[in-house]
Amino acid sequence: MITEKKFREFIERQNWIFAKTYADRAPHEYVVRGKLNGTDEEFLEIIAYIRESGITMYFWNHPNKYVFMDDRQYWVMCDKNDEPVILNRCNLEEYKIPIEWRGITNSKS
Repeated sequence: MITEKKFREFIERQNWIFAKTYADRAPHEYVVRGKLNGTDEEFLEIIAYIRESGITMYFWNHPNKYVFMDDRQYWVMCDKNDEPVILNRCNLEEYKIPIEWRGITNSKS
């Protein structure tokens, strides 16, 4: 299992893209599998970390796993075959996430 430290190192290396399409209703950034600063194996480890350590929350009635770290929320989007293809993140301030959740890292390290 990946550690919180390795998760941080991975996310810090990425070139995050602002999701312009959702700027007015769900501002966030993303990276796409296959266009990463790192290996596909690392990406899959990140996905496993989120799925195993994350908490389940709903967005537009859709359940998903989320990890909270450094005032950001991270989650995965899959294609129609349930293959992970996008890693997303948003700034918690923009979503008014309750302050008591902001310290959650779901770390098992």
